[in-house]
Amino acid sequence: MARGVTMSKRNKYYPTKYYIRILTFLVFSFFVRYYRIRAKVPRPVKKLKPPYLLLSNHVGYWDPFLIGHFLPHFVHFVSSDAAFKTKIAGFFLPRLGVIPKRKNVRDTQVIRDIIQVIGQGENVGIFPEAVRNWAGTTLPIDPSIAKLVRLLNVPVVVALSRGMNLFNPRWSKNVRKTKVEIEYGLLLDLEDLKNLSVEEIFKRIVSALQYDEVKAQLANKEVIYSKRKAEHINYAVYVCPECEAIGSFTVSENDFWCLNCDYHLSIDDYGFFRLSGTGFMHYSNIRDWYNWQEKWMFDYVENLYNENSTEIIFVDRSSQIFHSADNGKLLWIGRADILLYLDRIELIFLDREHTITLDIGSLQTINPQVNEKLEIFYRNETYRCVGAKPGVSGLKWEVAVNAIWKITGQTTKLSPYIKQ
Repeated sequence: MARGVTMSKRNKYYPTKYYIRILTFLVFSFFVRYYRIRAKVPRPVKKLKPPYLLLSNHVGYWDPFLIGHFLPHFVHFVSSDAAFKTKIAGFFLPRLGVIPKRKNVRDTQVIRDIIQVIGQGENVGIFPEAVRNWAGTTLPIDPSIAKLVRLLNVPVVVALSRGMNLFNPRWSKNVRKTKVEIEYGLLLDLEDLKNLSVEEIFKRIVSALQYDEVKAQLANKEVIYSKRKAEHINYAVYVCPECEAIGSFTVSENDFWCLNCDYHLSIDDYGFFRLSGTGFMHYSNIRDWYNWQEKWMFDYVENLYNENSTEIIFVDRSSQIFHSADNGKLLWIGRADILLYLDRIELIFLDREHTITLDIGSLQTINPQVNEKLEIFYRNETYRCVGAKPGVSGLKWEVAVNAIWKITGQTTKLSPYIKQ
């Protein structure tokens, strides 16, 4: 049991179903063999007894299953509560003892849940980046993770995934065959926690979880075996560097191009971009493109704000809209065009004369989910917007609204992993 943590007399927190755990283990035993995923688990980690805290970088959808699979003891992972709202995940995740967390908000309940699970002698897994990163580069880590480590006062294991952004990038629906390795290490033991300050703990965590997939791939040149390497890259690539159109890219197999100016690129066997046709080769990899377009969007929104613009920033046409009150079940309410202005989001429904207006100042969170889903949390109500076709980017919404919040001084709402 963790020192300083009192075990509750209530029923066990986040219990698991053993038949689901066994099924999951068997499925992923086959999965890691088929895709030849390798793990380095040193002796100190193998010998470590629960409870302990597991920290990892976060890239792919399958990260919790793969990272937990190679450890000798079961891990309760913390996950966004949005993941529980699909039928399949909603069945499996509770039975695997997954701890839900409200995304992009300070959720004190999840801290209490983690303390209880650790207190009953079980392990907890956290992704300190808070979200899956888009370009294979570790995102900024919230310093509060070090305070949680000090509060729990249990050993800390780290897992660093290499090759995951080639194998299962956030923007792709499918996995690809390539080299993937997960390396584990005992980062902090009880003696370290006794002697290190919170600042020193944080520095160790940040250093242990730093990884740049583009830099590694430039050095190692691991082949990606896929004929659809560009599939859905337009979830992540939402501004054309040639004509600066927003949300204008379409894809086919290994190619993607702008429908506005026909700027055309392909992705080679190593995941790098190659120019196809005319134009200037602006960026050869997704990391540099991702960083550029985030800054571009912030500058674009700031210019509109300084001009007191009343124009539409961008629009997604004919999206499916789902709604729930008080974080309940999502129900389909119609198709709508979604328009972003500096001060509001409008949902203009196509089948009836009806518009829902969401004031930017009253938005609580806005973030992209799996595939073309955008989730908006507004005055304790949830709106999920699903794009009319594959590749509609929810990321552009998150970045643009964060730009508005920053300009208008609503800094407490900013996503910690957006760098601008």
